[in-house]
Amino acid sequence: MIPVLSVKNITKVYGTKKVVKNVSFSLYPGQIFGFVGPNGAGKSTTIRMITGLTLPTSGSIRICGYSITKSFKQAISNVGAVVEMPQLYPYLSGEKNLKLYAKFYGKAAVKRIPQIVKLVGMENRIKDKVSAYSLGMKQRLGIAQALLNKPKLLILDEPTNGLDPNGIVEMRNILKILAEKENITIIISSHNLAELEQTCDVIGLINNGSLIEYKTMAEIDKMIENEQKIQFLCNYPNYAAMLVKKKFKLMSKVVGNSILLPLKEKDIATVVSYLTNNKIKIYSIKKIQKTLEELYFELLNSTRSSSSIL
Repeated sequence: MIPVLSVKNITKVYGTKKVVKNVSFSLYPGQIFGFVGPNGAGKSTTIRMITGLTLPTSGSIRICGYSITKSFKQAISNVGAVVEMPQLYPYLSGEKNLKLYAKFYGKAAVKRIPQIVKLVGMENRIKDKVSAYSLGMKQRLGIAQALLNKPKLLILDEPTNGLDPNGIVEMRNILKILAEKENITIIISSHNLAELEQTCDVIGLINNGSLIEYKTMAEIDKMIENEQKIQFLCNYPNYAAMLVKKKFKLMSKVVGNSILLPLKEKDIATVVSYLTNNKIKIYSIKKIQKTLEELYFELLNSTRSSSSIL
């Protein structure tokens, strides 16, 4: 299968400074890619190279098989993008905004407007003036605008920025529909890690210009599962820790009146039975596992010692 986006060893140098260093990754139809990293890490420069707004110093970028440098028109015809706030005319209705932009793409794009409006859930508000729209509605209209040319690759910069919780959920659902039903590949550049964790199939972390991790959410979930701990609140935690170490060869951590064990869920009943048979009272059991946000900060801190967490 030809990837929708293929980035190979791209580097960008401004003066004597490398702002992007040998970044490589590939995305396939229907994947949602979360692109994360601190400010100044190289996210925006990478996206600018993907969209042809700046040329890579070295390396190659292909969109649907077309080189962004050698076959720009063919490559960029497969791209839709919303960077920061969408550019809209507030005194026009949402529908007239779309018709105005659709004319740049031809009659086929104009005919697609009703379908796109339904896709982003704006049927009831599309004839209202944009000035009356909430931030969430403007974001939806911006995505509708980016879909006019029927792109294979959709690039979004902070699509949930400024949205209330309900708007964030609605945006998440729209993106999943676009990926699953329209088979569109989506790149989301965002700092909202909790939201990316629920939305994306793939996560890439860039720092100091280098892509230091690139993993599927399935891989990340597996790592989280492997690192999870079970917390037992009990009456004699130090004694319980000694018993578990002796019987199961498990090293536990005593925290207050509880012990933390690196335990699989299937083994909880066995440990509980053993402890209670040894006069340990278990008051509560809780699963403790890391979030994507915690892994993100651990990885950023660990880059100083070149160790991988994510």
